[in-house]
Amino acid sequence: MAELLPEPYTGEPLTTHPVVVRDPSAQLKDYPGKYAAGSEDLDTAEIRVTALGTGYPARRAQGCAGFMMELGNGDVFIFDAGAGTNLAFNTLRVPYWKATKFFITHYHLDHIADLPVYYDFGQSNGRLEPMHIHGPAGEDPDLGIEALVDNIYRFARWHDRTKLGNLDSRGFDMEAHQFVPDEQKVVYSDNGVTITAFPVPHGIYGAVGYRLEYAGLSVVYAGDCEPSTITVENAQNVDLLIHEVFNPPATYVEALGWTEIQAKIVAWTKHTSPEAAAKVFSQTRPGIAMGFHAMVAPGTPQPILDGLRTGYDGPFTLAQDFTVVNVTREQIVTRMVEVVPWDFIVTDPEYVKRMGGVNTDPSLMHGLPSWLEDTVIPVAEIEEFKQQLAEMGAK
Repeated sequence: MAELLPEPYTGEPLTTHPVVVRDPSAQLKDYPGKYAAGSEDLDTAEIRVTALGTGYPARRAQGCAGFMMELGNGDVFIFDAGAGTNLAFNTLRVPYWKATKFFITHYHLDHIADLPVYYDFGQSNGRLEPMHIHGPAGEDPDLGIEALVDNIYRFARWHDRTKLGNLDSRGFDMEAHQFVPDEQKVVYSDNGVTITAFPVPHGIYGAVGYRLEYAGLSVVYAGDCEPSTITVENAQNVDLLIHEVFNPPATYVEALGWTEIQAKIVAWTKHTSPEAAAKVFSQTRPGIAMGFHAMVAPGTPQPILDGLRTGYDGPFTLAQDFTVVNVTREQIVTRMVEVVPWDFIVTDPEYVKRMGGVNTDPSLMHGLPSWLEDTVIPVAEIEEFKQQLAEMGAK
């Protein structure tokens, strides 16, 4: 009998193995059927991986690429920041001061478009320290993370001029951490966490995957890539391997109107087909393999699984947005987040207190030209407050 995945968007994860037991003799942690954001503390030796965006192009059901990894030591890491991923982040009850460690695999816009959005929302929602953005250098200086961060500042000049003085200036800082992607290398090591970058083939030079290791646990996020022996080498003995698995070319012809040659160029020579992903998974045998970057819609998951099963018979999950995976030494549990779309962004008063409070400096504010200011219809209470601001700024 054929192995079947559930239909998408039913509230069930698209997985062959909701629970992978690593240690049958252990007392296993009991997880609710769905993850209610902010409701579960992590054990010290535990990683929670949440898919913020899994598809291309972005649709209401799927943002572009991005994954959040929360660790039992309190650290939060965000891998890629494609369009729509910040919207997902805002429903997961993680304060913005924790959205400061970004690791970018490459610079296609579907992997970086929400970096300015994180920059903006963090300014007004409690981030009082720099965003640290890690990424590879490119073939020339204009193609690396340092140039990208500099260009975000340029892009946001009007935005920043309107906000400075209204908001704490510490929220306006970004720091680029650039490395040369010519070999496997450690690019982050702190608080018991090691992140190793490794080069992957994807269009041109300058794309990487990452391996995160913490408390004897490991997750590989390979980013966008063709199947590669380098990925296989860096994904040995990994607990969770997140690797792209594209839809068959016919899906893009039928759903998006691409030509057959265009669909094959993209799906076969820039990305990874199900049959090719099977080769990577079979040579790494991860605790569980996760595919992402496919268009998930009714009827699309099963052909992907069928293609994988031509060469890989292990546990597999096809990521939808809000797929969540808890990794411990004893088990790997795959669920869906119980999304509450009207939840407010959470703040952290204790963090703000530790940082010395929010500092507002009206002297940094830029105002309107007088001829335009004179057109504002006055309200007595507001005019009094404006006068107070002017006096504060003059001091």
